[in-house]
Formats: sequence, C-alpha cells, structure tokens
Amino acid sequence: MRTVPLAATVVRIGIVAPSRGRTARSVHLAVTLDAVLDEVFERVPVPYRTPSWYRRPEGDNTTLVIPPTVPPRWVATGLVELVAEALGRRNRHLNEFGRLRLRLAVAHGDVVLRPSCFGGAAVALSSWLCDSDELKAAMTAAPAEDQVLIVSDRLYDEVAGEGEHDLDPAVFRRVVVPAGGREIGWLHARPDAGTRNIGAGDGLAPS
Repeated sequence: MRTVPLAATVVRIGIVAPSRGRTARSVHLAVTLDAVLDEVFERVPVPYRTPSWYRRPEGDNTTLVIPPTVPPRWVATGLVELVAEALGRRNRHLNEFGRLRLRLAVAHGDVVLRPSCFGGAAVALSSWLCDSDELKAAMTAAPAEDQVLIVSDRLYDEVAGEGEHDLDPAVFRRVVVPAGGREIGWLHARPDAGTRNIGAGDGLAPS
C-alpha cells in the first residue's frame, strides 16, 4: 500500500438516527446500508470499477476512498445518484421505522493509505462535514428526503457549473463548519428552502 499522500475522493456516509429504537433497528439499518453499497458498486461503470476502491464500515458510518482514476466530478454527481437510486429501491419496501436515511459528505484531497488503515486531510474533512450540525439540521428540515449531500469547498470549486454533469450552483448553499478551524462546505438544499448559495460572507448560511 501507499504510505505517501495521493489525491483521492472521499465519501463519508452517516446513518441518520441509528439509535432511535432498539438494537435490532440499528443492526437493520447497518445491514441495509451494506446492501445499498453492494448494489451501488455493481452499477459503477466498468472504467471506474477497480479493486483500488476502499470501503471501511465504522459503526454508524462508512468511509469510501475512491482512487484518483475516478473523476471527482463523477463521484459528486454519478456516484451520489447511484446511492440515491439504490436507497430509494430499498426504502420502497420499508415502513418509516425501518427506513434508511443518509448524510453524505464528499471531499477531495490528500489521502494516506497504510496496510491496516487510511487517513489524511480529505478523510478528516469528510468526517467533519458528515457530522456537522449544518448537515444534521438539513436532514431534520427535509424529512421526505432519503439523503442529503454536503461537499467540500475545494470539490465544489472543481465540479460546480452549468454542464450536464456539473453540480448545479442553484441548489447548493454555502455553510461554515467548525472543523479544526473554519471550513467552508456546500450543502444541497431543498428546492423550496431558499437554495441560492451565499458565496460571500463569514457567517453560517440560513438553515
């Protein structure tokens, strides 16, 4: 394995409210997430589907490290859409108590791969974004949504635009997340929640 940093895309996935209810529900949600990700990986386009993807379950969270050969733009759009589709198919057969809802955070930057683990700036940033109060508040404000996405500032700058495979700036808003300092993130907001981003200013964007 590599022990020097490489530029990779990291996706941090958090299960929403896993502890609500008994242990059996937490186990059910974790198993459902595993099944969703298995289905997603089967649908990843062949050029991007390589053995160099890393997937690490961590209790109520899962971290994906996606190699540099996979464009970050596709991760933020294509992969996120695959997760949404697989999640929708699973949830279609579940009642509200068994429904799986996810927080997704995507960052691009340095990752260090070691024989038994991985780390680096992008891994830490994706974790901070995924656990941020801003993303959790967005999930609470959108109970009908199965997943809500936040991306790092660096990734947003790379993939936001007007193209067919770009992130649409009209549906993202700028937030400031405490993350060992102050990090800017871009939160996908509901269509009816004042989604125009606030590209300037130092405070938190309205939730």
